[in-house]
Order: sequence, then C-alpha cells, then structure tokens
Amino acid sequence: MNANNNSLNPWLIPVTLGASGIAGFIAGKLFGNRQISADRILKLVKNDFASEGSLTGSWINDKAVPFQRFAVKTHAYEGGVSRLEDGEEVDYEFIADAYTGSLLELKRIENN
Repeated sequence: MNANNNSLNPWLIPVTLGASGIAGFIAGKLFGNRQISADRILKLVKNDFASEGSLTGSWINDKAVPFQRFAVKTHAYEGGVSRLEDGEEVDYEFIADAYTGSLLELKRIENN
C-alpha cells in the first residue's frame, strides 16, 4: 500500500467544509439582502387586489424610502391602487417592505 494516499484524507473534509462555508458567506453577502424591485411589488399587490374586484389604476414610487415602526427599521415603497367596489371607484394607499414585499400599511382613502 501507498502511505501517501492516506495522508491527504484527513485534510479533505476540513478543507471542503471551510471552502463551502466561505462560499456560503460570500453568496449570502452578495444575494442575501437585496431589495425587490418596485415593479415586482406593485404586481404582487395588484394581484392580491384583483382577486376581489376590477382594478382601475395603480402606482408606486420607484425609490424606496426609510421606514420605521417602533424599533423595526427597513426601507419601503409607497404606492396605491384603485378598484371598483359596488360600482364605485375606491382608492387605497400602501407601504410595502422593499426586501420582503410584505404590506406594512394599507389604508382606504375616503373620497368626500
């Protein structure tokens, strides 16, 4: 038997684990905390609203702004949708998290 082949085996697992750990860390930094585009978030919100009635309009600011509620800080997009409810147009404004797309605020705008 050749003793040289056995001397590489003890290093194979630690080197592989170390390299995969470093690769995972770099991938997390590069891809982990990216903002979702404003267009994609608007599409998600429109799909949710369209399931309950016809949409007549929508808008979203394409620049995320700082948003804080209590101790939670993030960036968010502001937007709005209009839809028909009982034959009348109703407007809603929303604030959506720029990283997850979750609605942080939603309010119905009263037209007097």
